[in-house]
Amino acid sequence: MTNLNSSYGNSPSGPQPPRSLFSLRTVVILLVALLAGLVVGALTFLAGQNVAAAVLAGLGASGVSLVGAHTLVQ
Repeated sequence: MTNLNSSYGNSPSGPQPPRSLFSLRTVVILLVALLAGLVVGALTFLAGQNVAAAVLAGLGASGVSLVGAHTLVQ
C-alpha cells in the first residue's frame, strides 16, 4: 500500500500548483528596468553616439530605474 500524501504534494485539499521562481512584483520591476535600459540605449545610439556609449548609457539607466521601481512598486 502506498501513501499518497507523502509525494507529489497531494494533500486532502488536492495537489498544490508549483511555486513560481519570481514573484509578480519582481518580474514587473525587472521588465521596467529592461525597457528603460533599451529605450535609453536606443535613443543614445540614434543621437549619434557609438555602440559602446549606448550600451553604457542603457546599463546605467537600467540600474537607476531598477532602484527607482523597487522603491515605487509595492
